[in-house]
Amino acid sequence: MNYLIIWKDFKIFYGSHSRTVNEHSHPVIQLVFAIRNTFRSKDDSGKWVAKNGLLIAPNCPHECDASNIPIISIQIDPESSLGEWILSNQLKDRLIIDYPSKDIASIDISRFSDHLVNEDWPAIREMIETAFGFRKTNPLFRKDKRIQDVVEFISKNIDQKINSETLAEVTYLSKSRLLHLFKEEMGLPIRNYILWLRLQIVIELILEGNSLTTASHKAGFSDQAHMTRTFGNMIGVPPSLISKNSKFVQVYTPR
Repeated sequence: MNYLIIWKDFKIFYGSHSRTVNEHSHPVIQLVFAIRNTFRSKDDSGKWVAKNGLLIAPNCPHECDASNIPIISIQIDPESSLGEWILSNQLKDRLIIDYPSKDIASIDISRFSDHLVNEDWPAIREMIETAFGFRKTNPLFRKDKRIQDVVEFISKNIDQKINSETLAEVTYLSKSRLLHLFKEEMGLPIRNYILWLRLQIVIELILEGNSLTTASHKAGFSDQAHMTRTFGNMIGVPPSLISKNSKFVQVYTPR
């Protein structure tokens, strides 16, 4: 069984698939490593070389052959707090680095697998953050009342068109101040948060047996095509692979 665990700022694929992947790039940070043995990746000269794992910067063309090889692939929103940390501390001005390395601690796969079986999502998240040495810039505190109001408004109106101008009116803040404060407290931009929330709803509706078209409209997407593009960009697999009795992947969406 394959697993897909989706947080608002990053997602994890655990398992294998038979699809071959040609050279491509994506707008997220990706950490990918083999659960056992190695996979192949092309180096700068175009030669295939064995790799334990790679950390890949956003929009960096790369080509890997991990078909039928068990892997863990973690895709991280570069605009999230964790993503910004990785860009500043691990990748810096580099596009691809090997994993593990002096900059990224090795993740204990046995412990990871145990946490997965037990559905201990906080423990898995902590393992990922610890591997990068991530330190939250803000201590735990009660969120600003204005951001709480924005989150509540978004939740109640998720099936409607929502823009930052409307949210600024809800908070009596300027648009620029709202965008900055929201990202500071929520860890990712408002637009990304809304898309993440809509995809969460799409997944729940699909698992309940709704069609892709119905799920798209109920979640506030303009049409199924828009939802499918967003789904592929943010989650990495087409929504058709997530169905009520799918044998391909088991999906979890920790809150």
